Amino acid sequence: MRRVRKKLFMYLIAALLIGWPIIQMVEMVVHHEPQENAEKLLYQVSFFQMELLGSYLTESVKISNTDGFNALRQSVYSAQFAHDHLSSAYGESHLPRLDSLAQLMQYLLRLQIGGGRPLKTEEQQTIAEVNRQYAEIYDAYGKLVTSSGALVSSQADRMAKADKAISELLKKKLLQ
Repeated sequence: MRRVRKKLFMYLIAALLIGWPIIQMVEMVVHHEPQENAEKLLYQVSFFQMELLGSYLTESVKISNTDGFNALRQSVYSAQFAHDHLSSAYGESHLPRLDSLAQLMQYLLRLQIGGGRPLKTEEQQTIAEVNRQYAEIYDAYGKLVTSSGALVSSQADRMAKADKAISELLKKKLLQ
């Protein structure tokens, strides 16, 4: 009797060791979890970077010295990087790049090139105007992608229009 129990126990252990992985593999093949759309996930990262940029732009309005733009510069770079990848994912014909971010980076570098110095009133006004106009880009960016991951072309157009306005403002300032 003892021998029969021992054999039965061993067969039960062997069945569990063989059966459990087979059940897991069958479950994995049959039951697919829906995966998130990669573009949608990239949009979430990009939107977060745009949110950070908006926050730093708002804070930079209060800055009185060019040394205070370091965090803003890093945020501009990160937002530009994320948006460029998002634009590549959706296609530049559907979602244009934001040229104003490159222009803003150039403007900040130009302000900082001479080292730490107090900002002129005109420079502070320019940053304040960029901040005001950026609010339009941020608002459009928040509505840019639907919950299913589809691009909303009207918001992309709205964003491109605001981007162009900021770019033109900064180009004028860079040429002065």
